[in-house]
Amino acid sequence: MNVNHGIQHSSKLAWSGLAAFPIDIRRHVGFSFSFEVKTALAADTKFNVMSAPPSDADICLPGAFVPVPEVLTCVADFGVQPLPQAVIVLPAGTPAGSHCTATLPCRPDAFLQLAAGGGDTANVVVTAGLHGPK
Repeated sequence: MNVNHGIQHSSKLAWSGLAAFPIDIRRHVGFSFSFEVKTALAADTKFNVMSAPPSDADICLPGAFVPVPEVLTCVADFGVQPLPQAVIVLPAGTPAGSHCTATLPCRPDAFLQLAAGGGDTANVVVTAGLHGPK
């Protein structure tokens, strides 16, 4: 049996081209980002992945966002060393109308958010797909 996660939950706006919108992932088993390029990209366009725990004042809101470290696996606990920031890169020359997806192998915290890391981020709209109930 095939499961189509795309119809389980509505996608949420994660990046409007100018601003980020926090996404609560606590009630879902998975998530993904879908990028739509509105205008051809003249430069490599980078999005930094950020996460936050719930706020102490209101658990429905995110606390302070911090960079998500790049992870290679969710289970290796031996010799763990900090890795660089998780970054999603859309290459220069990507034509208008292009779509691509990205995700992380692990759930970093209760809330996720993208931050502009450089390039033509104003020319990209990003939605977050939320998959399966927890």
